[in-house]
Amino acid sequence: MDVHVIYLSQVLDVPVQRLYMLSQNDNPNAKHRKKRHYRNYHRVILQREQAGKIRVLNVPNACLKLVQRRILNRFLYRLQVSAYASAYVCGKSLRDNAAPHIGQEMIVKLDVSQFFDHIDDDMVFLVMRQLDLSDAATSLLTHLCVCQGRLPQGAPTSPYLANLVMKPFDEKVGAWCAARGIRYTRYCDDMTFSGDRDAIGDSGLIPYVRKMLRRFGFTLNAQKTAVISSSQQQRVTGVVVNEKARVSRSERRALRQEVYFCRKFGVQESLQRRGDSTAPETYLRRLLGRLGFAVQIDPTDTEMQALLKEVRAMLHTD
Repeated sequence: MDVHVIYLSQVLDVPVQRLYMLSQNDNPNAKHRKKRHYRNYHRVILQREQAGKIRVLNVPNACLKLVQRRILNRFLYRLQVSAYASAYVCGKSLRDNAAPHIGQEMIVKLDVSQFFDHIDDDMVFLVMRQLDLSDAATSLLTHLCVCQGRLPQGAPTSPYLANLVMKPFDEKVGAWCAARGIRYTRYCDDMTFSGDRDAIGDSGLIPYVRKMLRRFGFTLNAQKTAVISSSQQQRVTGVVVNEKARVSRSERRALRQEVYFCRKFGVQESLQRRGDSTAPETYLRRLLGRLGFAVQIDPTDTEMQALLKEVRAMLHTD
């Protein structure tokens, strides 16, 4: 038996036979194929906020999920993602993705179409090869992390693997942008570019990114392309960046108003007045999360800090 496969078994603390069983994702029962039920995975369909939009997850079973977490922690984290990626990276946040674009004349936002579905087992295999294992061990790791030859949304390894797959693209596009005075960041499938109006306008940015995505096996989602000047509200992954990073004016107004009504009427009555059936504790925790996000984006925002402290007190009292 391949010594590197035995090594994987030892590091992951799972017998070799069990690893191979978990790596087999073909449906053993033909009558279920129309429902796309895969061995070791089950489908979860999430309804998005936009009408008619759904998100389909292929979620691994408990045993496979445990193995994937071990692969992530014991192997994949050895590999560094690009400096342009901020999603799914320890120590980075939405603020890190937005900060380079603060105060820029022009922002261009582009989106990768069906991002995870375009990442196939060959792309994952090329990432796994960087671990310097045998072909047999590399193939086994690959098949433990893909479902039906694609990177499954719902697996703990998928986000970090997606960043590693995109690293050559990030570095190629990042160097091209830097040579033209353009700033570039990527948050999962959301790409953001910013700079002077002339630098953006004269660069041929969008055709170049479209070409590079095709070269790396992806496509540009033209429907989500946005070009935003400094005279408009510029948002990068939900963060307003016209002058400084902060949540939008409308969100600040809503937070201010909701805390005011909780203070004036009490949490229960304020919810009743709004026709909201959410339990008070659940509502306060959600409100706390929104305020915490506002403070994370702009730690100098004393108003949001005060509201955060007030809601914490309400939650403790309630």
